[in-house]
Parts: sequence; C-alpha cells; structure tokens
Amino acid sequence: MRIAVASGKGGTGKTTVAVNLAYFNGVEIFDLDVEEPNAHVFLKGEEKIRNAYRKVPEVKDNCTGCGKCKEVCKFSAIYVIDKAYPLHELCHSCGACAYFCPENAIEEVDRLTGKIVEVDSNPKLTYGVLEVGEASPVFLIKKVKELMGKTAIIDSPPGVACPMVESVRDSDFVILVAEPSPFSLHDLRLAISVVEDLKIKFGVVINKHGLPFRIENYCREDGIEIIGKIPFKREIAEKYSHGELLFEYSSLFRDIYSVIS
Repeated sequence: MRIAVASGKGGTGKTTVAVNLAYFNGVEIFDLDVEEPNAHVFLKGEEKIRNAYRKVPEVKDNCTGCGKCKEVCKFSAIYVIDKAYPLHELCHSCGACAYFCPENAIEEVDRLTGKIVEVDSNPKLTYGVLEVGEASPVFLIKKVKELMGKTAIIDSPPGVACPMVESVRDSDFVILVAEPSPFSLHDLRLAISVVEDLKIKFGVVINKHGLPFRIENYCREDGIEIIGKIPFKREIAEKYSHGELLFEYSSLFRDIYSVIS
C-alpha cells in the first residue's frame, strides 16, 4: 500500500517518521518535498540523476495577436499586446494555447523543471529537486510519482496547498504528524480537512510527545486515531541533526506500519 506522511506545518517531524518508517519496514520511499528534499541525508547510496522537463509555449513569428490563446488559458499565463507573450512561470503545461491557436503560431518546447534522483540505498529512495525559478513544484511531483509502485512511503511537502494535495493523492493511507503545540493543532485541523475531502483514511502520529499542550484531547474528542507517539527527548533531536536513524525506536515504527497495513 501507499502511505503518505504529511503535516499541516513544517518542522513537526514528518521526515523523521517517513524515513524511519521506510527503513524499519523495508519499504521504498519517495521524497516529494521537491523544494527542500532531505530524506537523502538519512538514506545514502549511489545516485542516478536525470533531468525532468515540462512543455511550455513558444510563440512563432506568424502570431497575429488575436488573443485566442489568452482566452483559453485558465491560469493567466499569456498576455497579448501586439502578439502573444507566454509567462512560463505561471504555465501549467496544459497545451490549450497551442491546440486552439488559429494560426498555428504556438509550439510547445521543453523547459527544465528539475531533477529526479534515484538513490541505491536500502530501502531505495527516489526524490526530486525543483529547478531554481520554477514557481510550482506540482509537475515535478507528478513526474517522480510516475516511478512509484503500489507499495511506497511518501514524504510529502508541508502545508495543505497543491504540492501536498498532489503528493497524497492516490495514497491508501495518510499519516498526519503533529506536535503538542497550538500552532500544530491549528494546522492539523487544516490537514485533516484536506484528507477528508480526498476521502483517504488517516491517523495521527504525535511527535515530541510529553510537551504540556494536550493535542491528544482534540484527537479523542473528534474520534481521530492516534497510531504512534514519539517521545520528546534530546537524543532524538541529536540523532536527527546528525542524519541518523532511530534504531532505539525501531519497534515503534514497525508497530505503526503494522497498525496501518
């Protein structure tokens, strides 16, 4: 099954859960946080790197400036003065402008959107690195997901915007990582709303368990299953900062996987 690890905010321990869950259960992992991937800090090996491209419009000299391309573009990625001028940063590569151009004055060309890295680690890690200047990571996330089989652990981007939605889409289960703080509770509620809209089963892992804020009360009151608790300990933070796995807690991550599967 595909298990996505997500969170409403950054810094809750999402990658900690994802890499340890993958390692101690022998499941391939995909780091889809392509703007700031860091699973490779924990899982090392020989890397195979290839470029990823997306199609963007290029306007030819026979453009008459009729404005049809601007009319059909739902993302305001083309403006027209005397001719059409594409805004590649906003383009979603749908191809509508080229398809509907009455003068056949628009052709689609490749634009580098990032890199896809496959790491010969144990377990195997695959991740994307977004090209500097790319406004949206969604296309690269989709390209990385093309390499994904039916069984995988997914390290999702933080937040609840389009990158997170695309990352967890088609997953069988979503682990929402939260920490005992008012900010994390606020963003957990947002993440739960998104996952419920996507109709994906989910459970909560509480990181830094032992801090005084009682995030568990909210979960209990709303009938949300808590499937794991990672204690608030200095040694865990130190291991994370050194790129080390949590061997002392291997049974915890095996138990979490067992509960889900």
